[in-house]
Amino acid sequence: MNKLLTLLYVASFIFSSSLASAKTRIGFQDCDKITQVSLEKLITVLEENDFSSLEPVLGTIQSSCGESEFTQRLRILRALIEKNSTEALITDYLSKDYQEILIMRWDYSVEPAYQSIYKKNKSAFNYVPLNHPVDSLIKLKSAALLNSASYALTDQERKIAFLFSDNIDDFYQTYQDNQPTVAPAKETKFVKVAKDDKYRAGILISAGVEFPISGNDPVFKASPAFGLMYSSKLSVPFIYELGAKIRVNTNDRAFDFLLYDEIETVNSAVSFSLGGNIGYKIFDNDKFIISPKIGLYYEATSTGLSEVTDSYYYDDYYYDDYEQGSSSVRYHNVNAMRTTVALSLMRHLYKKQYIGLEGAYHYISYEWEKNLLTEIQPNYASLQVFFRF
Repeated sequence: MNKLLTLLYVASFIFSSSLASAKTRIGFQDCDKITQVSLEKLITVLEENDFSSLEPVLGTIQSSCGESEFTQRLRILRALIEKNSTEALITDYLSKDYQEILIMRWDYSVEPAYQSIYKKNKSAFNYVPLNHPVDSLIKLKSAALLNSASYALTDQERKIAFLFSDNIDDFYQTYQDNQPTVAPAKETKFVKVAKDDKYRAGILISAGVEFPISGNDPVFKASPAFGLMYSSKLSVPFIYELGAKIRVNTNDRAFDFLLYDEIETVNSAVSFSLGGNIGYKIFDNDKFIISPKIGLYYEATSTGLSEVTDSYYYDDYYYDDYEQGSSSVRYHNVNAMRTTVALSLMRHLYKKQYIGLEGAYHYISYEWEKNLLTEIQPNYASLQVFFRF
């Protein structure tokens, strides 16, 4: 009963996670749509310097998407142009490390594949396309502020104007004058490289335990399990994995297997699976990734039974003589199909390296094997730690 309750709990958790994911995707779609409509209005606001219309547009964006680097950048620009107090706005902007987000944006804007990068990471760019006209207008107005004799900018305001106009070297020079402990510009490049690593495939190795969740006296008890998988890039919503998994059958119970009309009582040393998973990212903030998965594998469970078969060929020279060819070993295994439903959590370590935890339910169709005489429980759960590099 406890095992059944555990299974139901895992299933309900995965279902609720998927439901939450659906709601999150709807929210993202609304945010994207509202932002695109608002961007058209912002072009007019900036071209005509009609800043009285700015706050309602930013409020609309923020009501669906929340505060972002983009909304705060425009608020600071307005305060600069209207010669209002900017100290609180700029201090808040820098305290939230929005400058790192904007520098990353400027870096990606000069990439040849900037359009593709944006489409695959819309939320990371606040749903504002790279090289959008609004960005260009903000750069122009910020540069004009720096060169205008009618504006007496403070050191802090000059610093932020350098940033907004994409004069990153000047920004870091003034930034370091006031805060020498801040990481230099090359650290920003490191952030960029780290994000680029999500566009690369990787190798995933795993280790854990698999245990039955049905049956009073199961044939296979809790056993160590290992895996080696190829994993697709993490920059897209869907993640594919292909490879092999092994379960070492420790403390297993003997079972009966029919071999050429004779009943053999055997034990299994190992179960070997080949197949893959497909997962969907329901959460990704560059540090953590959460994804439910489904998988399908062909599984062979050893019985220890094998035979050597010889092939013969006919020799025309000696007429009716047959000569022995090659020999091969034939293994008699329990063949089955393994179906998996899983939920994984990954944490980014460095570049392509991630560490993670995966919980899964497995249904293994042992009844497919016609020579298996003993009923083997089909329901299993597993918990594994994995490393992706």
